[in-house]
Amino acid sequence: MNTAYKHLETRLRIGELTIGQWAGIVLGVAIGVTWGMYVSPFGPYLSLFSAIYVGGAPAMAAWVASQADFDLWQHLAAAVRWRRGSQIFLPGAGSTATGYAVVAAPARAASTAVAPDLDVEALWNSH
Repeated sequence: MNTAYKHLETRLRIGELTIGQWAGIVLGVAIGVTWGMYVSPFGPYLSLFSAIYVGGAPAMAAWVASQADFDLWQHLAAAVRWRRGSQIFLPGAGSTATGYAVVAAPARAASTAVAPDLDVEALWNSH
């Protein structure tokens, strides 16, 4: 079977990287250059060293997110929904809990009906 060149279910990839990964790389390079050239208070060697690590953080985050089955935006949205939800309960019984009331089972009326006798052989052999 020949696989199709593109599928509707797959994400758009450019050079084997998704758009989010490319955005992480571009953002990382921009942060690294900004840190190394304008913001860093250190000397040239320490600035170069730290700019590589500071600039590589977004690209590393994009790579880790692509390798794991984890969606950061869905996770953050779920956390915000839970936090804003009105159904947040503290652990414990609370002040209005009354517990369960245990009562005796009601007495059953004496049954006078008798179960009919079943002919199992007739049931098994019937056509």
